[in-house]
Amino acid sequence: MTSPTVKALIATTLFALIAIVLVSSTPAYAINGHGVSYGPEFGGGKLVQYSDGLKINGKTIDISKFSQSIATQKLYIGNPSTITLKIYHHDGSQNIQHVIVFMNLHGNDPQSYQSNTRIEFDKTTGVSVADPNGAFKSVTAQTTSDTNFMYVTFKIVAQKPMDTTHLIVRAWDRNLSSSQVVVLNAVKIGYMPAAFSSTTQ
Repeated sequence: MTSPTVKALIATTLFALIAIVLVSSTPAYAINGHGVSYGPEFGGGKLVQYSDGLKINGKTIDISKFSQSIATQKLYIGNPSTITLKIYHHDGSQNIQHVIVFMNLHGNDPQSYQSNTRIEFDKTTGVSVADPNGAFKSVTAQTTSDTNFMYVTFKIVAQKPMDTTHLIVRAWDRNLSSSQVVVLNAVKIGYMPAAFSSTTQ
């Protein structure tokens, strides 16, 4: 007859083998989330790649890497500007719940907790803004979706300057799986040059 010690050893070994199989078959995208969701993506996932994850005032920008430096885009005080995010979800765009753009970030290693300025959209509560310096006169958001992509367009009217800032873009799905990208030197808010302003009137 098998002793209790041997039975316990067999049970422990079997449990360990099952755990190894389950972990090895878990999608990598679920590491930062919960359940079996792949989570949102911005173009650099293993399932689909695309290079138009961000548009600022209509200019297409590739944000498919975790961190990338781009040519600084200018937002002009008093002029409406747009920031559009293209977000992919393997299980369907209806799963994307929340998006935040963190701003007023500087330095070599920006972290979201360093930001005091952000714009965000939630499917349930709509747009919210943290803006202690009063950089924005107004922020609104519009969304469209197809099968696997959700497009979020923030329309921003700025009223105060902001030095060149990195952006951290983060999205969650309804299972709380999340992903983020860092966009270095992304945006600067300033006054429109007088010569350019006169030619647009």
